[in-house]
Amino acid sequence: MKVGPINSQNGFPTWYKDENGLRLMLNTDPNDPFSRITPNDLPDPTKPVSFPDNFPNEAYYFLAEAEMKTGIGEKARLVLSLGASFMNDEPQEGEQIVFAHLSIKVAGLQPGCEYTVTYPYGNERCIAEVKSEGEMGEINFTKEILSLRDGEFELPLDLSCFLRWDPDVEPVSPNGYIGDLNETHPVIGSILYDQFGEPQNIFRIEGPDIGVGSVDCSTTPGLDPNHCIETKQFRLTGKISTVSGVEATRTTYTQSDDSGGYLDIFAKSDDEPQQIEVSGSGIELAKLEGEEGLYYARIFYSSGLPPNTVSVVNVSDEPPSFSESNIVDFIFATAHYDGETNILTVTGSSSDTVYPISLKVADFGQGDILIPEDGVLAIRTISIPPAITVISSRGGSTTVPVVVRGIVPPTDPVEAHANIKGEVEISSRVILDGTDSTGDITSYQWRQISGPPVKLFNTNQPMLVFTFPDYFASLWFELTVKGKNSTSTDTVKVEPVPDSLTVTRAEYRTEVSHWKVSGTSTMEGPGITVTIFIGDTLSGFVLSEVDIDDAGDWAYEIDYSRKEPDDSRAISIQSSAGGVLRNVPIYVRD
Repeated sequence: MKVGPINSQNGFPTWYKDENGLRLMLNTDPNDPFSRITPNDLPDPTKPVSFPDNFPNEAYYFLAEAEMKTGIGEKARLVLSLGASFMNDEPQEGEQIVFAHLSIKVAGLQPGCEYTVTYPYGNERCIAEVKSEGEMGEINFTKEILSLRDGEFELPLDLSCFLRWDPDVEPVSPNGYIGDLNETHPVIGSILYDQFGEPQNIFRIEGPDIGVGSVDCSTTPGLDPNHCIETKQFRLTGKISTVSGVEATRTTYTQSDDSGGYLDIFAKSDDEPQQIEVSGSGIELAKLEGEEGLYYARIFYSSGLPPNTVSVVNVSDEPPSFSESNIVDFIFATAHYDGETNILTVTGSSSDTVYPISLKVADFGQGDILIPEDGVLAIRTISIPPAITVISSRGGSTTVPVVVRGIVPPTDPVEAHANIKGEVEISSRVILDGTDSTGDITSYQWRQISGPPVKLFNTNQPMLVFTFPDYFASLWFELTVKGKNSTSTDTVKVEPVPDSLTVTRAEYRTEVSHWKVSGTSTMEGPGITVTIFIGDTLSGFVLSEVDIDDAGDWAYEIDYSRKEPDDSRAISIQSSAGGVLRNVPIYVRD
């Protein structure tokens, strides 16, 4: 999957291109019926899209969905997407992220059994897990890869080719799009083949009794329809990009006397030949030369100072694509560390040797440090960064690795310690703390290893912050810390404090089959429910599920109920916030 040039209007890649040459653009048009964006997704629905003040917090290059029914009528759902969002869910420059997302959700399965899920980009073996005692099993599998702007939006996910409607099946896809999210349709595009040698353009689940009674039971020869469901019908959204775009990847100047100097302009676009030009104050319009998506031009300027900015334009596009870029100096730098003397030496110089320029080493734990005028900085330190960034007062910068010489003193082995800060409540912010980890740590990495998946950001920091789901669950996380010569992991279990339940009334009148059950919870609604089971365990028949109100009270009352108390003459209560009461006596009267 190739990444297109950055769109200067929003900071995201202009397109992604698959192995078949299909380019899909980021569709943020709220008036496009195929975009998945509506005016209500904008902060001001009455105004046009603009970045960042009136921009959706999520949009898509590609989205595919497929659904089926299990034998007992529960839903099985597959979601595949390549989308754009922001680190803190709010549109801001510098916080752009691109995500590749896979989600498989299936309910009503046999608890603890293994199911094999086949989809266009792979296969997954999943165990049907149980949230609460007595419930059916379910699969809730999610895989998501995030890529930040600094990572050039490369995505290491098996998304080599986009799906698109099968052109041999009517109707054909809307002009300029790969499909219509409002209609299901057979698709093509998968480069994988199933066990029968057929292209894997399918959503299939194999496992115990999943197909018994299902309208989606398998019709593939060689598969047992009682133990397999499948569909080739997908909903797709994706807009084909008609522009190649352009991104100015480097715009620097070199000047050795006051008569003028040279601009070095580097740009990227698509692989096909493009006509790319550059213009700016004090320079003549010039064409960039290149091939295979990379373009370059060296331009002379005769004024005393270079222009502040240039505009790089792909005139092959309709309308033309453009990229504005600041002109900065080019920085030459080296960094060496002597392990025997503990001296870090940094050298730096600018491509501008005419005008006064100051250089500094960016903060690596000791604050910004100015480089002397002779261009050599030497400091004694035992804090050795892997790389040094040198910044110029004319805007240029470069990052170079630190080359180590001599014998470096041994480092302490690392040991990971993962903890929870404070109490955990449902729907609340959770802070996982790895700052008690010891040793000469060079990196931190958090990941979720069990439980309903939650959205994680900044997983390479000592502390991890996320929002707990709006129901009771057990989540497990793993912290990995690395040193120069050692690695250590630790795990932490995250569970919310369950609410405390009381039953203030549990009554059944046989004459009119009247139930009246009420009680309280230490947690306030809305969003929290109480399930009432008939019997002295949580495996009995469900009498009802009721909401907890904003005062923490809940109640259930009904006449002429079809459900009667069992021989235990008791009920059991379970809250979605984790609280449980078993074997609560029922007052039975005429």
